[in-house]
Parts: sequence; structure tokens; C-alpha cells
Amino acid sequence: MFHSSKLVALLGMLLLLTAAASAQNQPTTYIYDAYLDNQGTINTCPAGENVNLNGTVRFSYQFTTDSTGNHFAVKAVSNLTGVGQTTGTNYTAGESNEYDADTSDSSKDMTVQLSSDLGSQGATPGMTLVQDLHITVDTNGSITAEVVDNNTSCGGAN
Repeated sequence: MFHSSKLVALLGMLLLLTAAASAQNQPTTYIYDAYLDNQGTINTCPAGENVNLNGTVRFSYQFTTDSTGNHFAVKAVSNLTGVGQTTGTNYTAGESNEYDADTSDSSKDMTVQLSSDLGSQGATPGMTLVQDLHITVDTNGSITAEVVDNNTSCGGAN
């Protein structure tokens, strides 16, 4: 009985060590929030009005290194509201996308697009919002990111 208790304790200890080693092999996630404060876009649909966007785009990334270089996995998640400057229509948008990049350098500079439905909370048609995101990440855990442009097209959620 005493030997089986030792065996159970030893197996439990091995499981804990394996879990700890596995957790140490997981890449660190680095996070950066870009805040939008009355950033404008134009509703190109029939309303043809300026829309001010507010909210955040959260950027998170991890990197791994192997014999071919560095692999960056960047995720962007938007959580936005908007107000039409003529009609007063409220809009909401929330979307996420992941962008992967490989390089032999210790940093990666990229411009990508994040598309989301900008849903109208009123009678004005919804639209599709396309945001150009400029992102720079490196192997030291540094990230800079910003929304550099917003464009819309008709046909998003209503």
C-alpha cells in the first residue's frame, strides 16, 4: 500500500512537471490597444454622410523562432461605435482577423486590412467598413499599431 501511494505521488509530480514545461514552451502574448476618438469615415451609401467612429482596436501578437526565422501571428479585434453627423444614426461594428508573417529579421512592419459590418441602428443602410491598419512588431515584445484609414462600401449589416 505504501509503494502504491509513492507511485501515485510520483505520477502526480510528473504530470505537474510536464504541464509546467509545456506552459513554459508557450509563446508570450503581447497586447496593444489603439483608441479611436471621433475618427471619421464617410457613409458612401445613399445617406452620404460623415460618420465619426469611436472605440478600440486591440492588437495582440505572439512570435516563434525556428531554423527559417521568426514567425509573427498578429490578431486585431475591433469594437467600434459610430454616429452619423447628419442623420444621427448610430452604428456598431465588431470584428477580428489574424495576420501571419514570416521574416528572417527581428521585426516586421506590415499594413493590413480589417473588414467589418458597420451595422445601422436605424433606417439608414448598414455598410462595410474597411480599416487600413499599420502594425510593427518585434522579437523584444514591442508593438506599435494604428488605424491609418477608414473606407466604407454599401452592403453591410443593417
